[in-house]
Amino acid sequence: MLAVALIFARGLGFLINKLKQPAVIGEIIAGIILGLIIILFFSGQKFYFSNYVITPPELSFHSPEFNLLAEIGILFLLFVSGLETSISRLKKTGKTSTIIAIGGVLIPLLLGFFSGLLIGLPIAESIVIGLVLTATSVGVTVRTLMDLNVLDSKVGATVLGAAVIDDIIGIILLALVLGIESINEALIIVVKIAIFFLVFLYFALKLIDKVLDLGEKIHLPKAFLSISIAILLIYSFFAEKAGISGIIGAFIAGILIGTNVRSSKIEDDIKAIGYGFFIPIFFVWTGTLLWEKGTMWDINSISLILILTTVLLVIGITGKIIGCGLSAKISGMSNMESIQIGVAMIPRMELALIIVAAAINNDFIPKDFAQEILAATILLTIITTLLTPILIKATFKNNN
Repeated sequence: MLAVALIFARGLGFLINKLKQPAVIGEIIAGIILGLIIILFFSGQKFYFSNYVITPPELSFHSPEFNLLAEIGILFLLFVSGLETSISRLKKTGKTSTIIAIGGVLIPLLLGFFSGLLIGLPIAESIVIGLVLTATSVGVTVRTLMDLNVLDSKVGATVLGAAVIDDIIGIILLALVLGIESINEALIIVVKIAIFFLVFLYFALKLIDKVLDLGEKIHLPKAFLSISIAILLIYSFFAEKAGISGIIGAFIAGILIGTNVRSSKIEDDIKAIGYGFFIPIFFVWTGTLLWEKGTMWDINSISLILILTTVLLVIGITGKIIGCGLSAKISGMSNMESIQIGVAMIPRMELALIIVAAAINNDFIPKDFAQEILAATILLTIITTLLTPILIKATFKNNN
């Protein structure tokens, strides 16, 4: 099944990329298609190959082995995100980007949460709806700003900084929510996250250079790469043991290694491993989650998906424009710059899907609602990805 998943993921990713859209959309669609094929054509069937019998459970994309590979894919995705986080860029637009990021997280989070309650969703599902709307994926935004030759402008630099910060906030909120059982538990999780950051930041500042030096001294092929992946797994392990989610550890490991001058030596290799195998598996797995119940959607499920998608789109677009736009205005940006920043922060992609997948995997939301929320999130990512370039070009049309 791994071979089939990879072939479908890369094939559809290639086709979607030819349409000048992110390949991840194709990888998610691959998972949806493969999950549907298994349900429609292979359910209840047995296949004989020599002395082996392949039955439907072995054709499932939710075996422990496939789930493990998908979880490693999440870690690699966050690790790459950390590697690409530019601390110097954050320092350059730090104050303004931070204010914009906070506004862009707080407004969509609150609007999403209360909207979920208004349409009758339980508290847990409403929290997930709010979290999905917090983080921005600027891959499409960056490409569009580059096409318009404004990526290095004041607006471009601010958007990049704000997107990194709201990703960090979103990841911390996810770790916090997954560990909450009471108010006291929430405070404990906050303390754990703070301690984890301080301890591993101290470790990194004191020892990480010496550890990475081993990669230079060990005269073996890709030794530095092996040590970096080991650090990724160690950080993820201790983050998980601390009760704050392994993705926090993966992200921090990426940031810390990314600040090292040697990181350029392994970035391409990390991406080759991640995007060549683990990350596509994660997105295929995410797509197959839609069929985890093993039954086709009924009319009630379709109605809920349409309602959730509408809510996510309306709040997802207006929440970022209002939250980021007003924050940009407060920070001293002009009216047009504020609108441009708000529009540029609209896209959702990887982190939105990670949030839903993590909530489902950790049983934070009941299985009865999981597929509908995931379906609405996937539609949100696809529609905002397609819509954002059009809106960005419209707001920058009169720029000199």
